[in-house]
Amino acid sequence: MDIESHFLVDEVVRQVQQALRNGDQPAIALLEGDSGRTLSNSAYLRDPARAEEFERSVAREAETIGLARLVLAVPMISSPGVIDEDAVRFRNPNTGPLRDDDGEQHVIVWTLYDEEEGVSCGMAPYSRKRDGTPVFDDDPDGAFSIALNPGPGMPGLTVLRELLDENLQRRKRR
Repeated sequence: MDIESHFLVDEVVRQVQQALRNGDQPAIALLEGDSGRTLSNSAYLRDPARAEEFERSVAREAETIGLARLVLAVPMISSPGVIDEDAVRFRNPNTGPLRDDDGEQHVIVWTLYDEEEGVSCGMAPYSRKRDGTPVFDDDPDGAFSIALNPGPGMPGLTVLRELLDENLQRRKRR
């Protein structure tokens, strides 16, 4: 990941962290191109149809700015895969508290598309105090992220399908 993309990922993770501190759980998308855009949706986790429509609107907005890169970040709960222990499953945090026996953890999942570098995905873990207050690693060098390969349930797949063809190349502008 190049330095500009790294900064963009750090920025969107910080924005989601701030929203979590304020009691919100939005999806936030940052777009860079001829101009920049920030889009957010607080209903993303409450309604799968609204989540999909939000990602489609991010893709439509990307077409208007001469997109260079975009990143979408969403708070989720992760757990190890059942069959493949290297796999990671994600679930909506609104479906209940962490299940300690399943190895779950709070994460901010992000998906990045960079015109030159392609697609990268990752997650930035965080924890919560007993009272529910989120606790983040205050690393001055940015968010600690774990790289992921995109798969089912990963936020950002709809926006990638809208922007990229089956060869992961940018679709021709409409």
